[in-house]
Amino acid sequence: MDEKRSYGRYSLWFPVTIDLASRRVWAVCKDVSASGILISSSGELQVGEVVTVRFRVAPDAPDKQLSGRIVRVEAPDDNPRAVWTHRMAIEFLEPDASLQSLFADTSSRPPPPL
Repeated sequence: MDEKRSYGRYSLWFPVTIDLASRRVWAVCKDVSASGILISSSGELQVGEVVTVRFRVAPDAPDKQLSGRIVRVEAPDDNPRAVWTHRMAIEFLEPDASLQSLFADTSSRPPPPL
Protein backbone atom coordinates (compact mmCIF):
# COMPACT_ATOMS: atom_id res chain seq x y z
CA MET A 1 0.00 0.00 0.00
CA ASP A 2 1.39 3.40 -0.96
CA GLU A 3 1.55 6.09 1.70
CA LYS A 4 -0.53 9.08 0.59
CA ARG A 5 -0.12 11.37 3.57
CA SER A 6 1.27 14.82 2.90
CA TYR A 7 2.47 15.36 6.49
CA GLY A 8 4.42 13.18 8.88
CA ARG A 9 2.48 11.70 11.80
CA TYR A 10 3.67 11.91 15.39
CA SER A 11 2.82 9.61 18.28
CA LEU A 12 1.88 12.16 20.92
CA TRP A 13 -0.45 11.97 23.90
CA PHE A 14 -2.23 15.14 24.99
CA PRO A 15 -5.77 16.13 26.02
CA VAL A 16 -8.23 17.10 23.29
CA THR A 17 -11.67 18.67 23.44
CA ILE A 18 -14.10 17.97 20.61
CA ASP A 19 -16.94 20.51 20.31
CA LEU A 20 -20.11 19.76 18.39
CA ALA A 21 -23.14 21.99 18.04
CA SER A 22 -24.94 20.25 20.91
CA ARG A 23 -22.22 18.77 23.13
CA ARG A 24 -18.57 18.51 24.10
CA VAL A 25 -16.52 15.30 24.11
CA TRP A 26 -13.27 14.88 26.03
CA ALA A 27 -10.54 12.83 24.39
CA VAL A 28 -6.84 12.06 24.25
CA CYS A 29 -4.62 12.23 21.17
CA LYS A 30 -3.05 8.97 19.98
CA ASP A 31 -1.25 10.37 16.94
CA VAL A 32 -1.39 13.57 14.98
CA SER A 33 -0.20 15.44 11.89
CA ALA A 34 -0.86 18.84 10.36
CA SER A 35 -3.80 17.33 8.46
CA GLY A 36 -5.53 15.20 11.09
CA ILE A 37 -5.65 13.54 14.46
CA LEU A 38 -6.44 10.08 15.84
CA ILE A 39 -8.19 10.29 19.20
CA SER A 40 -9.59 8.01 21.86
CA SER A 41 -12.61 9.34 23.70
CA SER A 42 -15.24 8.35 26.21
CA GLY A 43 -18.05 9.26 23.77
CA GLU A 44 -18.71 8.17 20.22
CA LEU A 45 -19.00 10.51 17.28
CA GLN A 46 -20.41 9.75 13.85
CA VAL A 47 -18.55 9.59 10.54
CA GLY A 48 -19.20 12.80 8.62
CA GLU A 49 -19.80 15.01 11.68
CA VAL A 50 -18.03 18.36 11.51
CA VAL A 51 -16.38 19.24 14.80
CA THR A 52 -14.08 21.79 16.41
CA VAL A 53 -10.88 20.24 17.76
CA ARG A 54 -9.15 22.09 20.62
CA PHE A 55 -5.83 21.07 22.13
CA ARG A 56 -2.53 22.13 23.63
CA VAL A 57 0.40 19.86 22.86
CA ALA A 58 2.44 20.86 25.92
CA PRO A 59 1.95 23.19 28.91
CA ASP A 60 4.08 25.92 27.32
CA ALA A 61 2.63 25.45 23.80
CA PRO A 62 -0.11 27.68 22.38
CA ASP A 63 -3.74 26.57 22.36
CA LYS A 64 -4.85 25.30 18.95
CA GLN A 65 -8.35 25.18 17.47
CA LEU A 66 -9.12 23.56 14.11
CA SER A 67 -12.26 22.45 12.33
CA GLY A 68 -12.40 18.85 11.21
CA ARG A 69 -14.58 16.04 9.96
CA ILE A 70 -14.86 12.57 11.50
CA VAL A 71 -13.59 10.22 8.77
CA ARG A 72 -13.31 6.91 10.65
CA VAL A 73 -14.78 5.37 13.78
CA GLU A 74 -13.39 2.09 15.10
CA ALA A 75 -15.35 -0.51 17.09
CA PRO A 76 -15.49 0.37 20.80
CA ASP A 77 -13.02 -1.26 23.19
CA ASP A 78 -14.93 -3.86 25.18
CA ASN A 79 -12.39 -3.93 28.03
CA PRO A 80 -14.45 -3.04 31.14
CA ARG A 81 -11.46 -1.11 32.55
CA ALA A 82 -10.95 1.02 29.46
CA VAL A 83 -11.61 4.72 30.01
CA TRP A 84 -11.23 5.93 26.43
CA THR A 85 -13.37 3.31 24.67
CA HIS A 86 -13.98 4.99 21.30
CA ARG A 87 -11.26 5.59 18.72
CA MET A 88 -11.84 8.04 15.86
CA ALA A 89 -9.89 9.70 13.06
CA ILE A 90 -10.52 13.37 12.33
CA GLU A 91 -9.33 15.07 9.16
CA PHE A 92 -8.75 18.80 9.57
CA LEU A 93 -10.73 20.82 7.03
CA GLU A 94 -7.72 23.09 6.51
CA PRO A 95 -4.33 21.48 7.26
CA ASP A 96 -2.00 23.67 9.30
CA ALA A 97 1.61 23.08 8.18
CA SER A 98 2.90 25.17 11.10
CA LEU A 99 1.84 22.35 13.43
CA GLN A 100 4.56 20.06 12.07
CA SER A 101 7.34 21.97 13.83
CA LEU A 102 5.31 22.10 17.05
CA PHE A 103 4.81 18.31 16.94
CA ALA A 104 8.47 17.73 16.07
CA ASP A 105 9.61 19.90 19.00
CA THR A 106 7.30 18.06 21.41
CA SER A 107 7.78 14.50 20.21
CA SER A 108 10.61 12.31 21.46
CA ARG A 109 10.46 10.27 18.24
CA PRO A 110 10.62 11.37 14.62
CA PRO A 111 7.68 10.56 12.38
CA PRO A 112 7.84 7.46 10.21
CA PRO A 113 9.13 8.16 6.70
CA LEU A 114 6.52 9.20 4.15
